[in-house]
Amino acid sequence: MLRVLFNEPKRVDSGLLLEAGNAVRVFIEHLESKEHHHTASDYPKYHRQAIWSKGFIDALDELEQSKYCCERYAEHIDKLFLEDMNAQEMEAYRLFVYFFKNAFIRLFSILDKLGTFMNDLFELKTEVLKIRYSYFTVLRRMHEKKIHEALEVQLYTLKMDYKSPLDRLRNQRNMEIHYINAEMLDDLMQKEPYPGDRIHVENVKSNVADLQQGFEMVCRTLTIAFSYITASIAKG
Repeated sequence: MLRVLFNEPKRVDSGLLLEAGNAVRVFIEHLESKEHHHTASDYPKYHRQAIWSKGFIDALDELEQSKYCCERYAEHIDKLFLEDMNAQEMEAYRLFVYFFKNAFIRLFSILDKLGTFMNDLFELKTEVLKIRYSYFTVLRRMHEKKIHEALEVQLYTLKMDYKSPLDRLRNQRNMEIHYINAEMLDDLMQKEPYPGDRIHVENVKSNVADLQQGFEMVCRTLTIAFSYITASIAKG
């Protein structure tokens, strides 16, 4: 959809994006094919899971589009200070920042939705420990309760493989949407110039690289999770 901003045709899914989308779609198809084999009381549960899962496909699409726009606008940024940019470069930079923020917020939103989904599906009751919990809290809950250990090990390994870029993105996400604590304020004071100082732009290349890594992690996570869940239900 957003490729129209660059006069480009619609995206054709491939690679990790296609794999993740297919994993979710296969799960949905499996649910819909099994609905007729359950009692009437079971129908709302399977119907709810199918609707919930379709949301992951939409969310992944929106994440990819935001990431793509972020990357495209980043191509036009080569200055280190805002004062050195002309009007066109300034516009490209502000659009880059907008889509970068949009992308990393969506990235963690998908992970947290997956955490909520697995918490419900596996009846983990993570909310007993923490009312507002994240995907990473759910992984710890699975580990502590030894529930679906084969899945938990795969997801935890993936999380650790991408730990560094995810930590950097999560820190930026926290500064963007949460209250500012002392540590965050220190980070902001290091970035924000004193009155009269020149304004240094974001590290564009580093942010784009982190976002790409985060996107890959999300795609692989969805593929692993939904492939496992579908296989578990099939065994049933």
